[in-house]
Amino acid sequence: MGPGRTFSSAAAICRLPCARAADIMKALTDFPVRRTRGKKKGWDIMELSALQNGSDIRGVAVDAKNGQPVNLTREAVVPIARAFARWLKQRAGKEHVRVAVGRDSRISGPAISGWALEGAANGGHLKDAALFSARWLDCEYSESASREAYLERALKDQDITEDKEVIVYDYTGEQAPAVAGYLKEQGIENVSVFKANELIDAGTDLESYENYDRFIPTEIVKSISDVKTGKEETLSDEAKAVVGDDVSNVVLVDVSWGNAKQSTYFSVGHVPGAVHINTDSYERPRVYVPEKRSEYAKEWRLISLEEFRDEVCTQYGITKDSTVILTGTVTDPQGRLGFMLRSLGVKVYAMSGSLTVWSYNGYDLDTKESTLVTPEPADSFGADTIQNPDEILWMDDIKAILNGEVEGQVVDNRGKAEWNGKETGYSYHDLAGRIDGSIWCAQGSEKEGEFFENVDHTPRTQSELKSYLESNGLDVSKTMAFFCGDSWGAAKIAYGCQSADLNTVKEWGNGWIPWSNEGNEFIDHNGNKVHYDKYQDALLDKDGKDVSDGTNILDDATEE
Repeated sequence: MGPGRTFSSAAAICRLPCARAADIMKALTDFPVRRTRGKKKGWDIMELSALQNGSDIRGVAVDAKNGQPVNLTREAVVPIARAFARWLKQRAGKEHVRVAVGRDSRISGPAISGWALEGAANGGHLKDAALFSARWLDCEYSESASREAYLERALKDQDITEDKEVIVYDYTGEQAPAVAGYLKEQGIENVSVFKANELIDAGTDLESYENYDRFIPTEIVKSISDVKTGKEETLSDEAKAVVGDDVSNVVLVDVSWGNAKQSTYFSVGHVPGAVHINTDSYERPRVYVPEKRSEYAKEWRLISLEEFRDEVCTQYGITKDSTVILTGTVTDPQGRLGFMLRSLGVKVYAMSGSLTVWSYNGYDLDTKESTLVTPEPADSFGADTIQNPDEILWMDDIKAILNGEVEGQVVDNRGKAEWNGKETGYSYHDLAGRIDGSIWCAQGSEKEGEFFENVDHTPRTQSELKSYLESNGLDVSKTMAFFCGDSWGAAKIAYGCQSADLNTVKEWGNGWIPWSNEGNEFIDHNGNKVHYDKYQDALLDKDGKDVSDGTNILDDATEE
């Protein structure tokens, strides 16, 4: 929502809360309004004055097919907006003034991205609107930081301050009052509520992300789940728009580490009808010289795309024609598996907000062992080519970037202590340090929580993500290869950023643990360039000297 504006239906109403329409029309005389010869590109004062309706300035902004001519065009709005700004500066006695910024409070984050939900005719958000979901006020979430920390950061990052006039809007009229109440509690007094249903249905002044469908709303997943489990006979219109009338090619997946009993599939529950996929099926545990490195010699490295295609996909009945919907308790493995499937050309969605939003919406989870979903294997995947090989970056790609052969940035999202080489951060890995030439951009902190997700595990907006990336010295126009230990978190970051059209963010499918295990050079906590030598089970500097000191490579005796 633009500064100082609210709109309604095809008759777009420009509300100027501090001013009378007469004042604005009077201010129009302070600067020229031109008409271009031959083509009408401007208005004269009399024509603009005709838009005055009592205390409002209003007109028809879109063609509603009702015979009313469109008269509130860009050419009309520009001089009116200028006049309003000039009047406001004069009224305030200041050269620089601030005006209202609208906030989209709809519960469903996917609606902001582009999905049409809650009966709306269109998806997306009003132009330049920020996001502050009503769900954040009372949803369940993983408490890596306090709820207050998440909300305070949201206010700060979206520049919602006490001196601002804030217009909070939604589609149904049910969520905006809750958000407005919260903002007032934070000392923001100038808050108003706007029901934007008519404007959203008209499709006027809406923006959305091209990649909005990387995440799928829980409402649509619920409809698919109900049909697959026999609870309902037909899909909702929203679900039909995604998968058609037939759900036979739709594979609901609950993805997490461990088998069904080891994972949260039964203990927490899963979306009814979802088959469980153990991340170990495509991230095979790999051991290096176990006689030397004991329990620290493990890593979980992605298998090849060819092996994934021919063994894992067929095992779970996934073919090139499948539509896969990824669900689960956390978003990290969803992004990881999502990129693997996208590499093969499979149509894949991740459920927005994971099980947090599913439960918030009041949907039941299945915890019964008697309803364990056993997949029907496919004879073959149905294609031999890797359709999208660039979905994931691999070890050679990273080396090419670091060597300057390919333009890009290698981005470390581990904690600061891991980056500084003071700790490994992993119970199963004993090498500490950082990759020379990489850029640190943390995934989160204990104090502030996740930087790339909202409190309900939905991705943040493009403007927020871009701002955070740039604040860490990254050039968002160039490739950003994110990694962590085994790159679970990197996958989540890349998937979420791409859903907000930041397509230069990529997942490096390996990460710190494979990099250091393989003997590649890195910088330890002393600032030395070192590498691991598996034959000596030691860290060696560039001269071949053993510089292991119990921090850069842990001593077995000191770690329990």
